[in-house]
Amino acid sequence: MTMTRYIVLFFFLFCLFLQELVAQKNVHQTIIWRGFEHSWTYNHRINRLGNYVDIKNDKIQSFHVSASGLGADSTHYTSHYSFVETPDVGFHNGVVSIKLYGKEKQLLTKRIEVSVTAPEGLQDKDQYITMLNGFDLKAVDRADKIQMLRFSVEDAEFAPAINEIRFYLNVALVVNCQSLECSRFNQHSTYDLKVYYLIAAANKSDLLATSKTLTKNYPWGRKDEYHHTPEKHYMFGDKGKGYKNAAMGIKSMALTLNTAHWTVQYNSNITPLIFNPETSRLDFTLDLFFKEWQQGMKNHSARPGLSKFSSKKKGWGVLDLSFLLLQFKNAKVIHKKHDGSLYWMGNNALSSDINSQSKKELKFPID
Repeated sequence: MTMTRYIVLFFFLFCLFLQELVAQKNVHQTIIWRGFEHSWTYNHRINRLGNYVDIKNDKIQSFHVSASGLGADSTHYTSHYSFVETPDVGFHNGVVSIKLYGKEKQLLTKRIEVSVTAPEGLQDKDQYITMLNGFDLKAVDRADKIQMLRFSVEDAEFAPAINEIRFYLNVALVVNCQSLECSRFNQHSTYDLKVYYLIAAANKSDLLATSKTLTKNYPWGRKDEYHHTPEKHYMFGDKGKGYKNAAMGIKSMALTLNTAHWTVQYNSNITPLIFNPETSRLDFTLDLFFKEWQQGMKNHSARPGLSKFSSKKKGWGVLDLSFLLLQFKNAKVIHKKHDGSLYWMGNNALSSDINSQSKKELKFPID
């Protein structure tokens, strides 16, 4: 074999080695979704709503999707997420597509078993922790008002005989549309739903997960505007075992209203503040909020000519969030968020229109 052929062979093998190193590093890096904030300038039916993070072809992206029904409007949002890198945990992200179809006011619910081939580095671990990485709810025919929205994921299990990771995903939706802009003859609703998920595979000596659920409920009227601020909470994990770093992930989220309502604002997110490795105490803020109307929306919106027809309706809401404190023995964790906005033309335009989507390319901030 000539020297040139040796050089070519060496270069080829070196490239394969680099690709393997990159693949191994990528499975140990991830982005964890911590929820979102969404607001319009006046209230609407839900034509499209969602917020999620995704990793595809080594690209990290954050999305917010928003589309109202008849009225044009601007959307303002905040996306919350955390970057994690650890040699001791393998991560896998994916998405499940679901079609929800049924009558208005009817509970549309599905329980789906999800199975994925276990990537290299995710086999034979003590635990497979599954989290939500966001959602995208999209009307197929027309927009409706939300009455109930619920997503949850159950922890996964590894099936060694078939080299698969398997878990259950639960979704539920109730919508209705009884206002003037709605059809009196079409009493059915169809929504396409995408639920994004993240699996963390690790031994308990390297990663611990502690769960907690918090609920917020309140009524509102047609005169006094309901305001809120994020609430500060704390929780404890497992102390004294050398778990030095922490992150948070979402297991389930839910919004339940007394009846179908227009939406002007919807927040559901958590933000870590301080983690003490010695006591395993994590201080964090919880932002759960639904708003049906706001003062000044008739005359001080992005489209006053349209918002002058908006109206108020009294009601009550219950919001809950189930989440995890993730304690790592050896990890780099960075918490981030970003704001954004988009404009929707209304007129019951198709929810699949590109203008209903805001995308931000993210770079892994850990060297």
